[in-house]
Amino acid sequence: MKAPPEGLDEAALSEAVARCWGVDVESISYEAVGGGSHHWLLRTADAGYRFVTVDDLGAKPWLGADHDSAFAGLEAAFRTARKLRASGLDFVVAPIPAADGTMVTRLDGRFSAALFPYIAGRAGQFGEKFGRRDRQDLCEMWAKLHLATAVVRDGAPRRSLDVPGRADLDGALRNLDSPWTGGPYSERAREWMTASRDLVEASLDRYDRLAGEVATRELVITHGEPHGGNLIRTEDGLHLIDWDTVAMAPPERDLWMLDDGTVEGLRAYIEATGHAIDRSALDFYRLAWLVTDVAAFTTKLRRPHTDDANSAHAWRALGITGESLSSML
Repeated sequence: MKAPPEGLDEAALSEAVARCWGVDVESISYEAVGGGSHHWLLRTADAGYRFVTVDDLGAKPWLGADHDSAFAGLEAAFRTARKLRASGLDFVVAPIPAADGTMVTRLDGRFSAALFPYIAGRAGQFGEKFGRRDRQDLCEMWAKLHLATAVVRDGAPRRSLDVPGRADLDGALRNLDSPWTGGPYSERAREWMTASRDLVEASLDRYDRLAGEVATRELVITHGEPHGGNLIRTEDGLHLIDWDTVAMAPPERDLWMLDDGTVEGLRAYIEATGHAIDRSALDFYRLAWLVTDVAAFTTKLRRPHTDDANSAHAWRALGITGESLSSML
């Protein structure tokens, strides 16, 4: 996210954090990092630095179909992360409970906020290549997470295998002959989708076939966004952030970015868990990542928007995602 969301009052955010978490806020500054959520660095008089995450509840289709259900889904996800942290998984960067024990607070009808500890370390980057040491550490981390399934199984989120935002994407494909009028990037997005229609429809067809196979697989607790941008490296090791996607799913949901096409690439995980890697599931989650992004960027660019850094990023990312789909099919 390159800029704060329109319609959010930063002063009101600071006041809400102070009230709900009982902290004395000295300063707050927007951090243009991550994707999907907005982040602020908070300095407090009594607790040092904290990290505030704000979510647009209308942009989280995997959590719920409307703002209220998305808020409930976010609370369940963050509560699951808190349980994992309490079970001894120190790499889980879980939210700090508010004074009333909740993990997330509603700012208004559209936005919610959560407070996290500030982790001093080196943040990773989306798309970074993992070296041999990182791959070893990540295999061990995913193994520990998946083996902790019993701790959270009963209350953990369970996600549909449908593409989040599939209805909006299908609607976009049905309305390519009429102008898209949401904002300055809408028509460009329509032109891209018109030129890429065969690619997107072929991707959805393959997605549906693979989803049918994955639906019968073993389920464990997974993070769901296994890329470098969600890792912080410290002297104590790796720390894993951004738990709004946590859910019960096949292990491959967290493993596909480590897959190099050989057994060796995931050997440490296999030895730790005894799990036989399912290549169809790896293919499914690799494809699901791209198809989900196409749906999300298309929806954003069809809806009302302005010519800001977030919209420009969505437009660029749509084209890049399409290129990745082309190379995969």
